[in-house]
Amino acid sequence: MDMSAFSNILLVTEAPVLPNLTAMRVALHLVWAIVLGSGTLLLAGQLARPYRLGLSFLVMTLTLLPGSASPAYWLGLAFQTPSLTSAVICLAWFLSRARMAQGEDAVMSEPQVTALKILSGLGVVLGWVLLLDTFALLPLSVYAWGFGAAAFGAVALFATLLWVVLGSAATNRMALVGPLLALSVLTLFVLTRLPTGNVWDALIDPWLWGALQLGWLVSAARRLMAGKRLLPATRA
Repeated sequence: MDMSAFSNILLVTEAPVLPNLTAMRVALHLVWAIVLGSGTLLLAGQLARPYRLGLSFLVMTLTLLPGSASPAYWLGLAFQTPSLTSAVICLAWFLSRARMAQGEDAVMSEPQVTALKILSGLGVVLGWVLLLDTFALLPLSVYAWGFGAAAFGAVALFATLLWVVLGSAATNRMALVGPLLALSVLTLFVLTRLPTGNVWDALIDPWLWGALQLGWLVSAARRLMAGKRLLPATRA
């Protein structure tokens, strides 16, 4: 096989496979409904379970309304559609949190935390790469590459390798939550090509990247404060 022709197939971005326009409109309302409903559930965490669920479902219902009557219409004009990663994370969190009683906290296992830290770090790095690409500070267009087959193949290969490494090293199947998240998002992207036909838009969005950055800063600040508290005790 001609390798130059094969590389052209992988790297071509002139004719990307885009999602159906109707699917894009439906996804705009559906994904924003998931995100806003999850955010409402988080903010209403101190309310009794029936009230916080009722409020969340009310917000979701309003977001699913067609046209300009929906908050998704205006949010879409300003921020477009959140990534599939945001939708999957918010939906999984909503389903797990909705079953909990008032004041009850979800406790993640150490393998879960490790896997999510790895994916969070990768998300932060990817966000910075795309930001640099936005300002044309990179020698090639990384975002445009996301419309080609090579970008999807590279992400799928990495997610599979992450699954194999964590699956073989961990004794708890919950360690696979991170790779499972990545593979779920990639599967949805293959089936729907949402939200834009670009694999980077499916993996991350500015709001998710900001949340990952904030989480990293909070974690770093906590470690710094813990180190300062331990230092006097060590000297004593």
